[in-house]
Amino acid sequence: MLLSVRAAASYQLPADTFVLLMVEPPLQGLTHCVRDEHLATTPTNLSELRADIFANPERRLLAPAGTFSFEFTATIESQPNVPPPVDAIEHAPQDIPADAMMYTLPSRYCQSDLLSRMAQSEFGGIQPGGERVLKVAEWVRRHVEYRYGTTDAMTSAYDTATERIGVCRDFAHLTIAFCRALGVPARYVSGYALGLEPPDFHGYVQVYLGGAWWNVDATFDGVRPALVPIAVGRDAADVAMTTLWGAAKLNEQTVEVKEAQ
Repeated sequence: MLLSVRAAASYQLPADTFVLLMVEPPLQGLTHCVRDEHLATTPTNLSELRADIFANPERRLLAPAGTFSFEFTATIESQPNVPPPVDAIEHAPQDIPADAMMYTLPSRYCQSDLLSRMAQSEFGGIQPGGERVLKVAEWVRRHVEYRYGTTDAMTSAYDTATERIGVCRDFAHLTIAFCRALGVPARYVSGYALGLEPPDFHGYVQVYLGGAWWNVDATFDGVRPALVPIAVGRDAADVAMTTLWGAAKLNEQTVEVKEAQ
C-alpha cells in the first residue's frame, strides 16, 4: 500500500542549540520503500544526515535561538503488517546473532532483570516462540490501561508493571522487558502507524524469532495495517524524535499518516 506521511513540530529555543532529529525513515527497509521525501526546517547553521550506532538515519542540526520548526513529508510504499507466526521458533542463546544479542540485555527503561521473576511466573509455562510472545503482548494489553498524559520520560517498564497505566512507549517497554527476561531478543521501534488514534509518532516492538524480526504492538487488539520504522534501539532513549542539547519548549507537534490517493 502507498502511504502519505507528514510530521511537523515547532520549538522555542532560548539559545543556539544542537538538535538530533529522527523523523526520516531508512529509504529502503525490509517491508517499506520511501518513494519520495522532503524535510524543511527554519534556517540552521548545520544540517547533515548521518547513521547512528544502530544504522538509523539521524539528522544533526545546529539551530539558532528563537523559533525552530521542521516539516517532514514523504510518500512511502509499505507492505501490510503481519504478526509473528505462533509457530515461530525461539532461538537458543548460542544461536542468537551478534547484532541481536544486545537486545537480550536489560537497558535503562527495560529492566528485564528486575522483571525476570514476574515474567517466569506469568509466561514460563507457555510454549516458547511466537505463541508466547503474542501472549506477552496480550497480557500487557489486558493489564495496562492506555491513558494519555499519565507517564513521562522517566517512566520505566518496572514502573508500568507496578502502576499499570501508560501510553504506547510504556506498553512497548514492558513487552520488551518481559521478552528479554524470557530470552527473546526484543528492541524498541519508533515509527509511523496507519490508523493510529490519536495520530502521533508510535512506539512498538520488534522481536527476533525464526531468523527474522517481527512487529509486535501491545496497544492494539488486532494487527495494525501498516507500520513504517523510523529507528530501532534498546529503548525509547535511543530513538527520540528530537534530542536537544539545552532547554527548549515544544510549541506544537502534528503527525499524519494516511493512504495516498
